[in-house]
Amino acid sequence: MTNYLNVLKPETYLDENGVEKTSFLKVGVAFPHESGRGFNLKVTSGIAVSGDLVVLPPNPKGNQG
Repeated sequence: MTNYLNVLKPETYLDENGVEKTSFLKVGVAFPHESGRGFNLKVTSGIAVSGDLVVLPPNPKGNQG
């Protein structure tokens, strides 16, 4: 298992058939805090984010989310 989690911004859209889908934009990473209680977040430089964020382990296939 990796020692970090991806921080993702979910984006909802409609596909060509009008079905609602969600894609995820990676906006940073989260590392366990040295105290073992909580996480340190590192947001990618130059990215402004607001709203909901999702924290997930890296996908073994290399896809976000």
